[in-house]
Amino acid sequence: MRTVVDLIRANHRRRPGADALVTIERTITHGELSERAWAIARLLVGLGVERGTVVGHLGGNSLFTAAAFLGTAAAGGVFTPYNWRWSAAEFSAAIDETGPDIVFFEDGAKDEVSALGPVLSARPGVRIITEDMISRAFDRGDATSDNGPPHVPVDPQDPLCILFTGGTTGTSKGVVLSHGAAMANAVNETIDCGIGAAGCGRGLIVTPMFHSAALICWFLTHYVTGSASVMLRKFDLDKIRHVARHGGFTDFFMVPSMLRTLLADGLLEEPGLRRNLRAVCTGAGVMRLPDKVAVSEALPRADVYVRYGLTEAGPMVTRLKPDDFLRPELDGSIGQEYLFTEVQIQDEAGVELPPHRIGEICVRGPALMTGYYRRPAETAQALRGGWLHTGDLGERDNYGYIYFRDRSKDMIKSGGENVYSAEVEELLLTHPAIREAAVFGVPSEAWDEEVRAVIVPRSGQRVDHDQVVAFLRGHLAGYKIPKRIKTISEADLPRNPIGKILKRELRAQTRW
Repeated sequence: MRTVVDLIRANHRRRPGADALVTIERTITHGELSERAWAIARLLVGLGVERGTVVGHLGGNSLFTAAAFLGTAAAGGVFTPYNWRWSAAEFSAAIDETGPDIVFFEDGAKDEVSALGPVLSARPGVRIITEDMISRAFDRGDATSDNGPPHVPVDPQDPLCILFTGGTTGTSKGVVLSHGAAMANAVNETIDCGIGAAGCGRGLIVTPMFHSAALICWFLTHYVTGSASVMLRKFDLDKIRHVARHGGFTDFFMVPSMLRTLLADGLLEEPGLRRNLRAVCTGAGVMRLPDKVAVSEALPRADVYVRYGLTEAGPMVTRLKPDDFLRPELDGSIGQEYLFTEVQIQDEAGVELPPHRIGEICVRGPALMTGYYRRPAETAQALRGGWLHTGDLGERDNYGYIYFRDRSKDMIKSGGENVYSAEVEELLLTHPAIREAAVFGVPSEAWDEEVRAVIVPRSGQRVDHDQVVAFLRGHLAGYKIPKRIKTISEADLPRNPIGKILKRELRAQTRW
């Protein structure tokens, strides 16, 4: 199997009666999902979709989104899910950049996307296909007169999807991932993290499917193995608890802040969750040893992986395996490369650096992006010398373990010294009263940039500036210690949809 189109046929043939997609409301099998995907594909082909045609999508984590993704692939189209949390201006820019002929519109997500509807209405050349329209076509038999796949040749190098970057450091860019790249990532996940292994997994999805973590790492990886995806529209404690008690799930991906919320709520003590959970994956944030110990004690039967990746890499790059998860000497490490991925730490000239030297994390392998959609200059800048230049800074130790140090754009230059914000954040998170922390630089006449921090206390805890400074002073050089520290609530900490903290918004808010 080399493409997602091959997968649809394979799952229809080998696991037609097995669960494929599960929501609180209903469950559909692989046989049903294949037939839905093929019906959508035939509809798209009838509307003129060809290999390489961009097909947009506005919707949440749902059966419709999964079927639209597979159906677009089967028609040879390029599935392009838009972030329904965007402003109208951001959505308009994305529509102009990708130029879709057709946009799927999920009826169940009307509340979330209501502000974006006028953007599509103002573009008469874009055809809107609603979930209800497809359902009515099925009822009439328009889309089901032939229940097989359309005869569209698709190759591994053909584009599968355009996924927009998280925009944590600036404007989101559309990343083109091929069928072959997505398949390579799924194989990496299955071999190195056991995701969906043996076709009996049930992967919980709570992060949005317009990002690579949910769509590629979780849904597609489980689909490759003929397993099931359990979908929730968002991170919701009550619904996670309900699913854990009724049917359950065997694995999930959550950012560290979500895991800390589960710990604080006591949800990880839920008997059904403890009984069924086999793998926990986390990343896109800092998780230090105290939280690791708490998760391991709550879930003694589950393997826990710390992962690092980015959309441009397909997305996964490294993972810290369960055997290494609690090793104190590896606290802060993002682990080692996946099987079919290679990492180098390079200097500005593209030369590999020796261990314990900080440089740019560069990646190569079959899962890398084809490029940024309609951005040739930025593609050439990112893909140089056969490597993806991530813009992330890191180092490798003598045993091959990699440590993320900072986004190059987040590194703070203060008084002629480099301050790695991630280093300060990781230390702050070891304070027993601090739940979340973000460190960033703001312009300063005296220091070029001044180090500042915002912290979120744990429930019932109080932390002031002097306490934090005293805590840091015994561990960090003076120039690394934030000059100003502000305490805020969890709700006031700006994040992107997957849970990463938006430091650019924090910088814009610094009037303190």
